[in-house]
Order: sequence, then C-alpha cells, then structure tokens
Amino acid sequence: MNFEEIVESQFIEPLQALLKLFGDEGAVNEIVYFSGVLNMVEDTSSQEQMLGAIFELSRCAFLGFEYTAEANARINQLLDYWIDVSHTMSSTSDPH
Repeated sequence: MNFEEIVESQFIEPLQALLKLFGDEGAVNEIVYFSGVLNMVEDTSSQEQMLGAIFELSRCAFLGFEYTAEANARINQLLDYWIDVSHTMSSTSDPH
C-alpha cells in the first residue's frame, strides 16, 4: 500500500465516517471543525499537508467539545495511528 492509499483508508475514510457520526448526533460545531481538518488534505501524496492535518486534529482535545464514547474512541484511534506515522514522516537520517 502506498502513502496515498494509506491516507485515503486510514485518514480520509475514518474522518468521513466520524463526520457522519457527528451528523447523526447533531454535533454541528464538531462537523465544522473536523471538516476543516479533512479539507487540509487536498493532495494525498503531500506529507506536509498530512503533518499539518495531524497537528490540527490533535488540537481537538482542547476545544471544549463534548464527545460521545463512540466519537471519542474513533478520534483516539485516529490520533494514535497518525501520531505514530507522523514520527516516522518527520524523522531524519541525520542523528544531530
């Protein structure tokens, strides 16, 4: 699986499912915020866009949203996965 396919299956699709859940819950502010995170990834091959989106996604814990248990579990799963990936993307071969 290449990077673009990983972004699609592990970021875009789960975020779209989360947005649907928020829609079902009537969580309008959450829809607005997470739609903005999703829209940050215009090019699924861009590691820079993904790093920005991951950073923005991580801010969701500090915005005062009240998540249901299901939404919270989905968000945590996304964050856990992408924070691990972001460490790999931002590492360099230079030990200094």
